[in-house]
Amino acid sequence: MKILSIDDDKFVQSFISKTLDKEYDLYLASNGEEGIAKAIEIKPDVIILDVEMPGMNGYEVCDQLKHNEATVDIPVIFLSSKSDLRERMQGYEAGGDDYLLKPCEPETLLAKVRVLLRYRDHELNLYQQFEEAQKTAHIAMTGSSELGMAMQFVESSYLLKDYTELAYAFFSVSNRLGLKCSLMYLIEKEPLWYSSTGAVSPLEKDLLVMMREDKRFYDFGCRTIINYPNVSLLVKNMPIDDMERYGRLKDLLPAVLGALNGKIFTLGTEKVMQKQATDLAVSFDRVKTLLLALGNSLNNNQKESTAVLRKMLHELDGFLPQLALEDDQEARILDHIEQAVAKSGEINDSGQDMAETFKMVIAQLHQLLEQQNNFIEEMVQKQYAGQKNDDNDENKYTMDVELF
Repeated sequence: MKILSIDDDKFVQSFISKTLDKEYDLYLASNGEEGIAKAIEIKPDVIILDVEMPGMNGYEVCDQLKHNEATVDIPVIFLSSKSDLRERMQGYEAGGDDYLLKPCEPETLLAKVRVLLRYRDHELNLYQQFEEAQKTAHIAMTGSSELGMAMQFVESSYLLKDYTELAYAFFSVSNRLGLKCSLMYLIEKEPLWYSSTGAVSPLEKDLLVMMREDKRFYDFGCRTIINYPNVSLLVKNMPIDDMERYGRLKDLLPAVLGALNGKIFTLGTEKVMQKQATDLAVSFDRVKTLLLALGNSLNNNQKESTAVLRKMLHELDGFLPQLALEDDQEARILDHIEQAVAKSGEINDSGQDMAETFKMVIAQLHQLLEQQNNFIEEMVQKQYAGQKNDDNDENKYTMDVELF
């Protein structure tokens, strides 16, 4: 421990030397200017400062020491022959930490120095604790801000309906985190590429494809790859020089990427369902056309058949008398033909009934198609419309994210 004594009295300097020299490294100065220079040079742990000195007095010296960044935190013991309250107040205003009357006993001086050294150690310890607390608070506030961004992305992702919008919503978060990223979506096992800095290089594409299979995380240098079933992320500038922030990002990014992965799956499912609905509508149109054509064909065939039979009956009615048949034979032939015509009429009526049945089947198929389309549209729009309705309803819970 280093002690600096600033005093113009050689007798007092000798007393201080004898008292403190055995326990501490003692430095002496005989006036204020010399004392300030030595204090800046050696940065003592305690300064013993005489009040009554020629030139700069002790209060003036202390005031300068307390306004100098190099010496502001060094404890000062004033040494004075004046004991009144005004002197002590003046010493306190100048920045002193203790006040000692002279002459004094060696034990008293030694005790004062020891108390101030303990005080200084305690103050330094408190300052370190304060610095740690500030650092912890900064980390907590930074972590809260980063968590707020992640929650904001998750909330906003519900309203996005396009793969590209989703990618750039993610990049808005990564950019605010100071990260340079590339994304690979897997849509029906085909990759889509996005980058926060421009294009995805061929080598980056190779790495993202080749590192998908085995592990969730790959760390190499300042780069990290994180894999999910529908998306892979390459971070190109992880803060490996700041392990606390690095750890926070390693916890935060999977949460954001998990939400991104789920939304990609949802968008893919919606597109598949919409494609199925389109294919079903096309198939329905084909079935409808075929059924209508079949019904019309049956109906026309029956009408033509009935017309042919009636024409034949009319011709026979004029031709039979020429055959010189008996009346009962002629009646029997005409009766059989009339029965055939009647049967043909019944078949024609049946064909018309069948055509009506086809129309009912078509109507039911159309209703089923409309129900499916409504169901798909409801599923696609529910999350968006529901989210907007919740945002407009003050009586409902909404997630308000405050960014620190």
